[in-house]
Amino acid sequence: MKKALLISAGRQVSKELIEKYPDRFIIVADGGARLLMKYDLGADLLLGDLDSIGDDALTYIKEHKIEVKKFPAKKDFTDTELALSYLVDEGYKDIVILGALGTRLDHELANLLNLKKLYKKGISAKIEDDYNEVIYVEEGSYDFVRTNKKYFSLINAGDRTNFTTKGLYYEVEDLEINSENPSRGVSNEMVGDSATIKINQGSAFIIQSRD
Repeated sequence: MKKALLISAGRQVSKELIEKYPDRFIIVADGGARLLMKYDLGADLLLGDLDSIGDDALTYIKEHKIEVKKFPAKKDFTDTELALSYLVDEGYKDIVILGALGTRLDHELANLLNLKKLYKKGISAKIEDDYNEVIYVEEGSYDFVRTNKKYFSLINAGDRTNFTTKGLYYEVEDLEINSENPSRGVSNEMVGDSATIKINQGSAFIIQSRD
């Protein structure tokens, strides 16, 4: 299976988190190149309109002979979505996205919805930083193991979601979340070393987080 690591230009992540995903094709969306320069890292491809990369980072990219695909500043997609489209076209089936969360709420929401689009294409994808890890899910059973992100939240991603949990502090069975109780699935915790969340109906974002 072809695996990729996408570094976007949102909130910067630690070098340790990047090194958690070795042996992947590394693609950088525009301003994410500043993170390469910060940690003296390489990459396989830089993609974007280069409007937020900065001269120092651009010089770093050239000196390290990283391939660049430049797009016009006036375009219909964000740099992150362009990078994801490239990875889909190239047949990548496992994608980890770093730097997709941060101060721009509009970009953040669009990035979360990109997870849904990737899911529909049969691609395993998640957004992660040092505080959060997010996946999009539909009907099925999902297993988790304990990490430093101890909180579990389930956010409805459609009209309604019905789910069951096992191994969490607040166990629920056939709980429905909709527009009337949107925070009902927020801030659960794993009690052992593993847990399972079963989506009985609907779709959701499952978020693991830490303070």
